[in-house]
Amino acid sequence: MPNFLKLNATERNVYIASLLYILNLKDSKDKNTGYVLSRIKDLGLDESVLQKIKPARTPEDMYKLIAKVSNVRVRRYILREMILVAISNHELSDEEVASIYNIGLHAGIKNEKINDFFLWAAKGLEWEIEGIQLIEGDL
Repeated sequence: MPNFLKLNATERNVYIASLLYILNLKDSKDKNTGYVLSRIKDLGLDESVLQKIKPARTPEDMYKLIAKVSNVRVRRYILREMILVAISNHELSDEEVASIYNIGLHAGIKNEKINDFFLWAAKGLEWEIEGIQLIEGDL
């Protein structure tokens, strides 16, 4: 969590719910709750908070949740984190892209900024792949 962001209780709940939403969208077998639990610990919260958060099931649920966040930096942070979770398996489905994009739009984030986030994530994947090639490329 960047130290310039201080999340209040509502923002923390929306943040955690957004991670759960994108993990469910990915249809992960174990739901990667380990990642979400690590984020909860980074927020200085107890793991039991996970049981108290009602995850969003539909894009409309996410639109309502994100509307509760008034700080644009926090909304952008949540969107960025959703993208990071979505690309964690090194691929991004059309459904994930469309869902995250629409959530960003409903959060009042401009098209160009959403595109910037996706381009940033793609660069990160390229950088990671290049790093692997540097290690294994000429063996």
